Amino acid sequence: MKFLTQILFVTFLFGVGCKTVDQTQNLPQSLSYNQQKAFDKVFFDASKQKILNNREKALTLYSEALRLNSSCHACMYELSVLNYEQKNYLLALDYSQKAVLNNTEYNAWYFNLVAKSYTKLGMFAQSAAVFSEMTTYEPDERSNYLRAADAYSRIRSYDKATLVLQNMQDHFGIEHASSMKLESIFSSMGEIEKAIEELRRISIKYPKKIIYLGRMSDIYLRNKQVDEAITVLNEIIEIDSTSGKANFALYLIYLGKDDSKSFKYLKKSLESDDINLDTKLQALSPLLKAVKSDSKKKSDLKELSATLLKSYPSKSEVYFFLADMHIALKDYKLACIYTRKALERDSVSYAIWKKIIYLDERLFDYRQQLKDVNKALYLFPNIARLYFIKSKALIELSEYESALKTTNEGLDFAVDQSDKTDLMVAKGQSYFKLGQYKKSSQLLNAVLSIDPNHILGLSAYSHLLIIQGGQLDKALNTIEKALIFQPKNPDLIATKAEIWFLKKNTTKALSFIDNAILINPNNKKYYQQKKVIYESMGNQMMVEQLDLKIKDLHE
Repeated sequence: MKFLTQILFVTFLFGVGCKTVDQTQNLPQSLSYNQQKAFDKVFFDASKQKILNNREKALTLYSEALRLNSSCHACMYELSVLNYEQKNYLLALDYSQKAVLNNTEYNAWYFNLVAKSYTKLGMFAQSAAVFSEMTTYEPDERSNYLRAADAYSRIRSYDKATLVLQNMQDHFGIEHASSMKLESIFSSMGEIEKAIEELRRISIKYPKKIIYLGRMSDIYLRNKQVDEAITVLNEIIEIDSTSGKANFALYLIYLGKDDSKSFKYLKKSLESDDINLDTKLQALSPLLKAVKSDSKKKSDLKELSATLLKSYPSKSEVYFFLADMHIALKDYKLACIYTRKALERDSVSYAIWKKIIYLDERLFDYRQQLKDVNKALYLFPNIARLYFIKSKALIELSEYESALKTTNEGLDFAVDQSDKTDLMVAKGQSYFKLGQYKKSSQLLNAVLSIDPNHILGLSAYSHLLIIQGGQLDKALNTIEKALIFQPKNPDLIATKAEIWFLKKNTTKALSFIDNAILINPNNKKYYQQKKVIYESMGNQMMVEQLDLKIKDLHE
């Protein structure tokens, strides 16, 4: 205990929460019979109050006991514990140091509290020194070596930390805890080869513990030693071909470099349990963009998704992803099926409800959309966007009075300006459908004064101009303005086709409606609009063909 005693007295001399202590206090105080009796009673009462969790009373009584017996190291220790619990770390350090000095024998509890108090005060050098000395008293106690190494590492005394851990290995042999800390220290020092060597040593002792090889591959990858990482990752796969982490790492390495290998390793990682579902879904997400232009990616994504579904048949997130996949493939019917399966597994997810409502619209099933949005509103009655969607569905179903009522309800919840203006447009459209053009005009002009580039507002206003006096040129200018911001919006293009038809230019009308159909080939309204154009031209053959197409879309 000589070394620690020296440390403690240096601390006292420099005034770290303590007064200078005379070595004579190490001598036990001699008590008379009555003094001992009084002390025992107070000490017993203090211990009782501590057990009863009356910390303040216990603190007072232990202080009184220490006054009665100034050399009572147990009192000092208990006072240290109580102050430590109350985060009075300076006092805790003071009392724990005194407990050590007043005890003639080594007491691990006392030493430990000294070290812990140093740690809490950010005095890591002192904490490390105490834990290190404890290893000489308790050479079989692993935790002291590890905590000493941790404390030295905190102050970047890596040489001392390494020495402590090497002493630990000399005593216990090579084992997990010491090797992993040594690897961490070597990595912190930038001694990559030493870190790898330490991991290799422990992996030889435990050849089936792929955690060490995994750490080696991480180090290689962090240092851009890709070939070395691949070698180690293949070692892991030789031990365990199902290792999700190894397969996933190889997938990332080969991503964008070798599609065949990348696909193989990704599929393996999807089958593994040691990669979480979120990571798997994130890995698949880039493929959603690629499937639109790459047929090979389409088949790959379908195969990988099937693998994912097999592994997670009850997870709503998987069905949600499958819905996204089929949206990317423009198979809205199947996307709708998968979204409803997701909804069966998580009926309170707004994201799922939002997607199912979106798909209802893509399928032009406004009656179903109305049912779904009403269910969503039951769960989320304060979301203004849902009232807007509901009002649009009601307009499509020619329920204009209900649509008007719904927009008013939504405006009560609208906080964002975008929600307010969208609802105002829907309200203006409802008035328009009810033949109340003045009210419609007032609302739409109000929207465009707030946001002159509001797409829905410009579109609705162009229709109003068409009806009001046939202001076709102004309507055309209005829709052209909207198209600047959304040049591939098929509804805007279809409106432009309508204007040119009314201007008796069927050639341009057909050109624009064909463009709208090309962008969205599943919208029945566009074919109906095209049919009207051909009817005006007297082209009965095209009318009949379009009738068949409209019937097919309806089914």
